Amino acid sequence: MDEAAATPPGPGNGVGARLDPAHARNALIVLSAIALMVQYVETMVIPAIPTFLRFFQLRSNALPTVTWVLTAYLLVGTVATPIFSKLGDIVGKKQMLLVTMVIYAVAVSVAGFTPNIGAFFGLARPDQIYVFILVRGIQGIGIAMFPLAFAIIGETFPPREIGLAQGIVSAMFAAGASLGLFGGAWITDTFGWQLTYHTVIPFAVLAVILAALILPTSRVRHAVRLDVGGAAALGVALAGFLLALSEGPTWGWLTIDAVTVAGVPVGVPLFLAISVVAFVLFLLWEPRVTAPIVDFARMKVRNVWISNVVGLLTSAGMFIIFVVVTLVIQAPTTAYGLGESIFISGLLFVPSTLAMLAFGPFIGRAVTRFGPKPLMILGGVLVMAGGLLLMAFNRLPIQFVFVPISALVGMVMTFIAIINIIVLSSRPQELTIQTGMNQTFRNVGMALGPAISATILTSLTVTHRFPTPSGLQSVTFPSLTGFEVAFLVTALLGASCAVLSLFVQNYRYLADGTRVATPAPASPDGGESAGSAPSAPERA
Repeated sequence: MDEAAATPPGPGNGVGARLDPAHARNALIVLSAIALMVQYVETMVIPAIPTFLRFFQLRSNALPTVTWVLTAYLLVGTVATPIFSKLGDIVGKKQMLLVTMVIYAVAVSVAGFTPNIGAFFGLARPDQIYVFILVRGIQGIGIAMFPLAFAIIGETFPPREIGLAQGIVSAMFAAGASLGLFGGAWITDTFGWQLTYHTVIPFAVLAVILAALILPTSRVRHAVRLDVGGAAALGVALAGFLLALSEGPTWGWLTIDAVTVAGVPVGVPLFLAISVVAFVLFLLWEPRVTAPIVDFARMKVRNVWISNVVGLLTSAGMFIIFVVVTLVIQAPTTAYGLGESIFISGLLFVPSTLAMLAFGPFIGRAVTRFGPKPLMILGGVLVMAGGLLLMAFNRLPIQFVFVPISALVGMVMTFIAIINIIVLSSRPQELTIQTGMNQTFRNVGMALGPAISATILTSLTVTHRFPTPSGLQSVTFPSLTGFEVAFLVTALLGASCAVLSLFVQNYRYLADGTRVATPAPASPDGGESAGSAPSAPERA
């Protein structure tokens, strides 16, 4: 029997009561506030993308440059997450959370002033965007806050209460997204994008102070050295893969000389080759070190690998919805869009994010009562239903008020279930790196979603001809079929998650810390995977 199954981790290896109820309550308040702030900041940038084109005086064909405002954040965050997560297990979760929070707070405070910084160094307005992109990249280190925060919850709360705590924090992510889409769009339209960052500065500084004063110090450390070689190889592999995903729809997936850097042709195949070589080196390196950054034996545990794959697929589906729904709402009516403004686009998303906020705590309680497996299955079914509904109902603004709710509630349900599985399937000394790897899979999904969307929408197009003073001009737009195929892909991703979830080993915790597990079907590879929990109740 696998050690993690025989001894469910949880606080103090499964002690039934909190070590300190006040610490647990205060930690939950601080972590919820952090989730609210970060998600607000990262969501408010999305409706401001068209604004950056005008503000930095860029040509309309410079949109790929502007999208690096999002790509730089995700790229650096994905590379940094495993490293900071592993350091959280070695140095301490609170200590590394504070480090990431300070870096994030500094980057957020500087972001709104990047045009002034660029001007100080003599950069023209179009070149100042590169300063902003650089700061956004540094800001991406803040993604590592998420696994560190969930690991702190796993260490602070007893197993039975972890699901509810995760549900509350996840609800705050939804609340932050709602504020960002609505409030961020309003501030950007009314006062400019820089003020959206300026308004966050006092909250970012206050969050650091509260975390330093209130969060409990980590009780569990893993006395090993950081696997620098493995971290470097994994970082290069992830960076190359994400660069390929980000640039593929623009440069072309098979173009080897899309751009030239210092006289060297660069294209997506080069990034993919670098990624493959680095990943092979990573696979060869890890078994040779005493404390690898990723324990492959643990990654093979059924509940762990299914949770990671489901996290990737669900994140991809979420970002397909965000990208495609935004395009449908803002695209001109001649391009099968609704022709609405940025502000209306954000406003139509608010009911869906409020539904995610409202359901979060209830989903957490349901995980506690029924275990994560039923919620994972139901989440996948809701995502599938949401994708199919969006295929059928996408012609009126009022439809986007209600139709996406099913998919997005299903996604937050899935996320709460899988992070519960990861936290309660991990040993205390590996808690942060396991949540960090799950976050890494989700980050890859976040990059994969827009790449899938762009590939579909650029492959299924329609051309309209418009009269201009110089004659008829042809303009190519995504077709209605393209939008519907993208929503169909989301439905298929949801269905895949529901099927995979059938093979999860379910369990729940009683009030006294007793773990009650239920038998799981044979794993998709035809046998029982390591780490399946025992079928009989056992004392945690």
